[in-house]
Amino acid sequence: MILCGGKGERLYPLTRDRAKPSVPFLGNYRIIDFSLSNSLNSGLRKIALLTQYKSLSLERHILTGWHIFSPESGEYIMSLPAQGRIGDHWYEGTADAVFQNIYTIQEVNPDLVLILSGDHVYKADYRRMIAYLIENEADAVVLTKLVPVSEAGRFGVVSIDEKKRLTAFNEKPKKAQPVPWDEKHCLASMGIYLFKTSVLIKALMKDARKASSSHDFGKDVFPSLFSQFRIFGQEFDDYWQDIGTIDAYWEANLDFLNSPPPIDLADPGWLFRTHKLQYPPSRIDGAEIRRSVIGDGCDIGRARIEDSILSPGITVEDGAEVTGSVIFTGTVVKKGSRLNRVIVDKHCIIPAGFDIGYDRDKDMSHFKLSRSGIRIVPKGWRLT
Repeated sequence: MILCGGKGERLYPLTRDRAKPSVPFLGNYRIIDFSLSNSLNSGLRKIALLTQYKSLSLERHILTGWHIFSPESGEYIMSLPAQGRIGDHWYEGTADAVFQNIYTIQEVNPDLVLILSGDHVYKADYRRMIAYLIENEADAVVLTKLVPVSEAGRFGVVSIDEKKRLTAFNEKPKKAQPVPWDEKHCLASMGIYLFKTSVLIKALMKDARKASSSHDFGKDVFPSLFSQFRIFGQEFDDYWQDIGTIDAYWEANLDFLNSPPPIDLADPGWLFRTHKLQYPPSRIDGAEIRRSVIGDGCDIGRARIEDSILSPGITVEDGAEVTGSVIFTGTVVKKGSRLNRVIVDKHCIIPAGFDIGYDRDKDMSHFKLSRSGIRIVPKGWRLT
């Protein structure tokens, strides 16, 4: 079950017209493609997307790019929006989203339920979690990541004993408990949970009866399980990025310009699937391009492009400069314009000689700025 229902307010305006998991990533992909590809490569063939806000873009992407399973063989990717089956309300927290689909779980009747977030970029074989759960005779496993104590306020932080059994779960603490072997680091929950089905159903039903609960796995469900069930943490030591903010999104995109990239997207044994539109090859005429990703169907003149990601179908005219930027499909960067640390949504037109990323006061009159100063050009923007 992949949680796809969050509003994504901290990614606005990229989430103005789309759900957070369907935000484009690295030119070719959508963020959801990583959780889906990990599931597919891990041998999982029964996948439910718990959708809610602005889900049309996500639904279209799944229909066109992920319509690959055979219902006749019991395989599927299906969307489960809030249906009012439990009550007349939308999903109210991560645990409530799963609880509202408890009848679907009971109907399928699996031994285990894996719960994922649809807005993370990483490569993980979930079969290792299953093996870890069986090996430790666990009732649930939480995938964890070692992070600096100074960054604990961004995450749910877990505490473990010497056997890796969870003893506490604190959501975005101001002061986190470090791990026993390193006082400068703590264990963050990655929002990836594997449950025995019977344990999950009992926990969700108990949580649903609590009027004071926020119905969140980290805040409410897990703390109530430690005394009765065997909950273990499994540490994940590879690249993982939670795309929760504009800055995190920008950093994750640019991470893939490193050599080698944090994830080998060309690994034939672990391909990341997506839907690709039919574009012709890119045409480049005299451009200076360094450390960048150029999608299909781009038309680039005598421009300078550095540390940037251009999605398919981008036009960059003569004399333009693009540095440290991420540009979505269908945008035109006119002659002599300059972009520096900018995210440009789909189908925008950057006027000739127009600069973005050089004058903060000027940019604030047109665009939203992130905490670190990344400018975000909204979808379809034109200078008026």
